[in-house]
Parts: sequence; C-alpha cells; structure tokens
Amino acid sequence: MWARKRFDLSWVDVGYGLLQCTQWVSVLPSYVSQTWKDSRHPFPCLSVRTGFDLLLKALALPAGSEIIVSALTIEGMLTIIEEHGLVAVPVDLETETLAPTTEQIEALITDKTKLVLVAHLFGTRIDLKPIAEVTQKHQILLLEDCAQQFDGMPEGRQDIADVSMYSFGPIKTATALGGAVFSVAQKELVVQLTELESHYPKRSRSFFFRRLLKYSFLKFISYKPTFATFVGIMNVLGKDYNELLKKSTRGFSGSNFFTLIRRRPSSPLVVLLARKLRRFNGKSLEIQRELGNYLQASLQEKSGHQTPGSRAPSNHYWVYPVLVNDVPSVIRSLQAVGVDADHRGSMVVVKPPTGHDCPYPENAKKILENSVFLPLYKPMTEKTMDIVAKAIRDGDQPSKVTSNPADACVHSVPESLAQDT
Repeated sequence: MWARKRFDLSWVDVGYGLLQCTQWVSVLPSYVSQTWKDSRHPFPCLSVRTGFDLLLKALALPAGSEIIVSALTIEGMLTIIEEHGLVAVPVDLETETLAPTTEQIEALITDKTKLVLVAHLFGTRIDLKPIAEVTQKHQILLLEDCAQQFDGMPEGRQDIADVSMYSFGPIKTATALGGAVFSVAQKELVVQLTELESHYPKRSRSFFFRRLLKYSFLKFISYKPTFATFVGIMNVLGKDYNELLKKSTRGFSGSNFFTLIRRRPSSPLVVLLARKLRRFNGKSLEIQRELGNYLQASLQEKSGHQTPGSRAPSNHYWVYPVLVNDVPSVIRSLQAVGVDADHRGSMVVVKPPTGHDCPYPENAKKILENSVFLPLYKPMTEKTMDIVAKAIRDGDQPSKVTSNPADACVHSVPESLAQDT
C-alpha cells in the first residue's frame, strides 16, 4: 500500500543527525542564516508557531487588533492570535487558486486591522503582488505562511511580504524534523526577535535524539511493503492506524502548548537544518509536479473532478487534494487498490469572530469537507496515477463543489475578543 506521505528525510540525514547528537558543541540558530538565501533578513527558530508567537510579542499590537487570515489554517496559529489578545478575521478562498481576492481583503479592512496573513496551501504558490498593493495602501503588514509551499530558498523570487514563514517540521519538504526560517524585511525586527528568543530555554540533544529514532521507525514503515504490513497489524489489533499516525507526527503534543513552542532549537537540529538547506535541489519536487499535473489532467478530462489550486501560478503538490461527493466511498475505493488517503488532516476552517457581520467562509469549508488527500511522490509513476484516478471515478461521481466563495463583506467592531474555534 502507498502511504499517504513519505518523509523527505534520507537515511544519511538520519545518521548525520544522530552523529550530531554526540557532538557536544553548542551551535546558535544563526548558523542556519549563513545558508539561507533571500534579499531579506533570516530569523531561524524552532517552528513557525514559535516565530509567529515571537513576532506578535515583538509587534505588541493593541488588544482587539484584527488579523485577516486565510480561512484555512492550522489551529495552533489561531491559538497564538487569541493568546495575544488579537482577533482572527477569516477571508474566504477561491477553489481554483486557493487564494483570497483583493476585493474580499479590502472589504474586511477596518481601522483595527493591523496584519494580513495569507497561507500558500497544499504546495501552491499564490500571486502576492495584488494583495501587497492593498496592504501597502492601507499601511498594513503582510505576512505569508509558506509552511506547505517550500520549493527552495526565496532568493528574490517572492520577497514581497514583510515577513515570510517557512517550516521544516517532520512532514514538510526538506524536513530537519523541526526548525523554521522567517524572512523579514526589517532588520530591526529580526534583532528584536533574536533578543526575545534568547531568553527561551533550549531543547535538549536527548529530545532530538529520541525524535530521530521515532521518525526512523515511521520512515521505515512508510515504504510500500512495510506500510501494508503495519496497516494489517493495526487492523488485527482493532487500532485506527490513521489516528495513530496523525498523533505520532504532531509537532507539538502535550497539554502546555506555549511551554512547548517557547523554546530554542537544539544544536543538532540547527546543524541538520543547515545541511538540508545546503543540499536541497528540488529534483523530487519536479517529479511531484509532473505527476500532479498528469493526475489533474486525467481527473478533469475523464470525470470532471476538480483539484483545489489547479490554477495557482505554481504548484508542486506537497499534498494532492481532490474534491469528491462521497468522501468515505472514495477512500475505501483507493484503499482497495493499495492507496492510502486522508480527509481533513490538521487543517481547520477559521470561524468569524463573535460580533462580526462577515459570513462564515463557506467555500473554504467546502474545500476542506469535500477533499480527499492523496499520496503523490517518487517512486510513484504515471501508471500509479492512472490507478488512483480510476479508483476515484469508481468510488464517486464528478464533484459539484462550487468554485466561487461567498461575497466578502464589511464587518462591525467585535463585541468580544473570544474566538469560537
């Protein structure tokens, strides 16, 4: 069975990381900065959530300030916004691009709006230029979440945002099993972030050593023969392998979320991340892009199934979502031909805050609720994609999910800062 995700981590990477755990030399996160290539200023840290939390602390926005956010995100980002006394205001997404329109963003801006946070989803890269024109006109900071989009260092390709956030967590491209890099336009802000982070305790070498061992096991069972065996054993034991894998790959699991993210990365993690960035060449992403384009064309031509992000300027299919009518049936059909698939994942729909007139982001909800996420990586082939496409057709009818989000609207000042998330 094809596992839904293959870790972008070689056995040589694992061995190198384990070796670094035995080297008792302290390395600062800034070691990664020597490798990072961008016209802006790099700030390496433990995770995107760590850096985002530090950023909001550094900005010290007035309580009740609003952040316009892409309507699909991970829950941890909303938790951080709420922790700082701020309000997340969702902007809906178009299915074809997975991007908000400038008209929607502009309609949501009030005198309380301080930031716009746009996410590049599922491996797509959206066009930020029109959005940047809006934020510059209103003198609002523009942040981009590139956690699912990394396909190489920016090197001036898209340095439009005030802050760009890149993740190298366990299931990300070029993973070092942790770590993040923020590209920041203002050097003074990087100095402030570095000062704030310097007061955090450092994660231990033993923690990273155990993490490497855990993901070595998960990497081993992700191969086609061993994954089928693993699924079979879990079924015999009456265990939900899907939930077990999700729990195992969470970046931060535990009751005290902020204690976990407010850490500096360990030296072995810093050194491994620098190595991964130096050696990254993007060849595997080109294979993914070709396979994804082939599958997209096949599904559209033969059954009319739609791929969210199909008209994004760039897409390397970090994960491959396809819109279907009968999610359980399609997943069963895929599993019957040896293809694991997932539904929803860790993403959530951002709900409008209490007291706002803006409607629920219906299109984002439809994208999430009607998407089945497919495996797509080397060594899969076009023949594998043909099997996948047929299984989807056999398990479903062409999707009728609308591609146009509800009209954006102007909202009132919130009565409460409480988030209904």
